[in-house]
Amino acid sequence: MIAAIVVAGCSATQRTTADGSTSDSASSRSKPPVAKAPDFNVKSIDGTTISLSDYAGKPMVINFAASWCGPCQLEAPILAKSYEKYKDRVVFIGIAVRDNEDSQRAFAQKHGLTFPIGLDPSGDIIYSYQKAGRVSMTGIPTTFFIKSDGTISTFWVGPLSETTFDRMVNTILQ
Repeated sequence: MIAAIVVAGCSATQRTTADGSTSDSASSRSKPPVAKAPDFNVKSIDGTTISLSDYAGKPMVINFAASWCGPCQLEAPILAKSYEKYKDRVVFIGIAVRDNEDSQRAFAQKHGLTFPIGLDPSGDIIYSYQKAGRVSMTGIPTTFFIKSDGTISTFWVGPLSETTFDRMVNTILQ
């Protein structure tokens, strides 16, 4: 029962734009972005440093998740598949929120996540994104879609379906 509440509580059914408006319509368009994506420097699970600024000028998907999160487990295979589909056109970065390196490494291996994954043990990075994107809901997974000019186009709180992911990534490829 608790698992059902957690999954339902983290599953967004609305598209949310950076200005805070929402829509259930698949054909709705994002309003103009209102915020730059906050820069960050984090240690990755492979020992390197990931900085958002290293990918300036490219569209990006930033996914906040954790190995201990049930909805993140559901979303992980979709992220792996989407990364393979879009990796030549979109930068993917995972941010492990309040997770440890060993658990996140095992999670990535289990689900075939091969994009860079950084660690946010304090939750400061996700907080800065929620603030910049005017996210009224909190929880993970949360995914931000960033245009090549560095502005937040849209975001999604809860696990993404493949169809929704494709629709959202198209907002940053236009």
